[in-house]
Amino acid sequence: MSPWPGRALLPWIAALALSFAIGVWHPGRTTGPGAAVEGRLLDARMTLRGPLPPPEGTAIVLIDETDLTAMGGFPPPRAALAAAVDAISERGPAAIAMDLLLIDPRQGDAVLARALAQAPGMVASVALGQPDAAASAALAEAARRSGFDATVGMPPGFPAGMEGPTDALAGLVRLGHVNARPDPDGRMRRLPAWISVTTGDGSIRVPGLALAAMRAAGPGAPLVLRGPGRARDGAVTAGAREVALDPDGAIPLVPYGPAGTIPTWSLREVGRAELAGRVVFLGLTGTGLGDRHPTAFDAALPGVALHATLAANLQEGRALRRDRAAWLLDILGSLAAGALGLLAATRPRAVRVGPALIGGAFLLGGTAQAALAAGWWLDTVTLALAFAGSATLGMGLRAARARRRAENLARYTSPLLTEALSEAASPAFEGRAQLAAALFVDVAGWTATGEALGPDGAERFLARFHGAVERAAIASGGVVEQFAGDGAMILFGLPEARDDDAEAALACVQALLEETAREAPPIPIRIGAHMGRVRAAVLGGARQRHVTVTGDVVNTANRLQEVARADGARVAVSDALLQATASPRAWVDRLRLGEAGLRRLRGRTARLHVWTDADRRCADPL
Repeated sequence: MSPWPGRALLPWIAALALSFAIGVWHPGRTTGPGAAVEGRLLDARMTLRGPLPPPEGTAIVLIDETDLTAMGGFPPPRAALAAAVDAISERGPAAIAMDLLLIDPRQGDAVLARALAQAPGMVASVALGQPDAAASAALAEAARRSGFDATVGMPPGFPAGMEGPTDALAGLVRLGHVNARPDPDGRMRRLPAWISVTTGDGSIRVPGLALAAMRAAGPGAPLVLRGPGRARDGAVTAGAREVALDPDGAIPLVPYGPAGTIPTWSLREVGRAELAGRVVFLGLTGTGLGDRHPTAFDAALPGVALHATLAANLQEGRALRRDRAAWLLDILGSLAAGALGLLAATRPRAVRVGPALIGGAFLLGGTAQAALAAGWWLDTVTLALAFAGSATLGMGLRAARARRRAENLARYTSPLLTEALSEAASPAFEGRAQLAAALFVDVAGWTATGEALGPDGAERFLARFHGAVERAAIASGGVVEQFAGDGAMILFGLPEARDDDAEAALACVQALLEETAREAPPIPIRIGAHMGRVRAAVLGGARQRHVTVTGDVVNTANRLQEVARADGARVAVSDALLQATASPRAWVDRLRLGEAGLRRLRGRTARLHVWTDADRRCADPL
């Protein structure tokens, strides 16, 4: 039966189906371990990309440990914060965003309130509090004033309480949240675009500190929050700029480099800081404060630098999309990776599979790197799993094909020789001198039989004969050295000589007689068998060879068939073969042999003691 024409497409269908399933699954985002690995792979791509040029529109002022010591320790006095805001305001910033929660009323609030009221575009921080915590009227009003100018198509949120500036300060600033959630591996790569907070008579979505600072720096530019669409998970529009949100409502960050890449000054250096026209982020840093986060370039980046990074990204139009559109790209990339993996693993020559797989992996890595440069976060875990899964499928298919080919080729070689020949280029028995037994068997009267049967009938007849020979040889442990038309040669002693090779050869003679007699109709055969010294040999050219033995034993066994024909016998065996058994007389009886005397064989000078199964009186072997 001919194979199904579409069978060759099955591996491709399976590989693409697997890759599509992996792409839809999206393990680099939907699973904790996958997300952790994907995050590190993204960091590696960021590191390979290298630091970006410092942004021109953003700056950071840090209150470090030296500044805190000068202020009298943590928390910094409100009057000292007022002085910091005044010092920054004198440098002409476009807006000031404080990464400080001014929660409890303290001495100096009046001085700080004056500084906040005079500062350009002042934004203060809020954070999520207890779910049932009620905000003060002043803080709730500040949250309503600080919310997005419009929200379009947003699903209902889950508002919680909030913590923020005191009533004396809340009315003087806009609010921006500073909540951040690390990825599963503990690193910061995204910032939530908004939080939903309760305001007493409802809820409001408060934008992140960076978004609030950008709005404060550019009055008149509306801040719009858009809900999920067909190809996106939501977006934030700030004036003419739009940034896509990921499925969690966060904005992926495009880091500039280690701490200090974004222009940074300590508070005591503000007098010489270049802050004019910049959005300035004021925050704390110091041992024990805890607001430090590992990133691709820095093991402990101050938290305020994360918000500054997002603001700089928004100013410069840098974005890293990981929304539904990116997911669709991941699915297409997964299909391409699967096809590439299967193609690499099924290269025609095995020696090329390894380089093809390595090349495919580098191609996928290069594609992910190019996508990063274009502002797309491709899920390399998804691509790698699709590539590896299809490559594994291809390797399994390759192994199955190799096994099937080996099984097919093994049909042309005795099972006893297959393993020995497959282990090494030159088998261990090659060139070895040893004792071996050889049997020649052919169909008696074949010339007339073949003529009468015709080509088709002859083919079916020989198939039955060869099957009987194979069964007899395998049952007795012999190696069919070759089939030649109506004849076959069977060897005993390969791949390893055994003490019972003579018995096995005579057992094969008996099995041949029985197997051919059971055929319908029975097949008349003639057998010649002899034993002696041979040399095992692998003959042929460099790429096509066969196993045989050389020596007089093979020719003698063949000539013994002529003796059987001349005597009208089915079997002619040498006395040397009988004498090599443990019980020659038993074999004479089992095969009903009779002594045919010393016979001269064609092409031989010396006479040979021969036994046949012609109708004669059986004598004891000499």
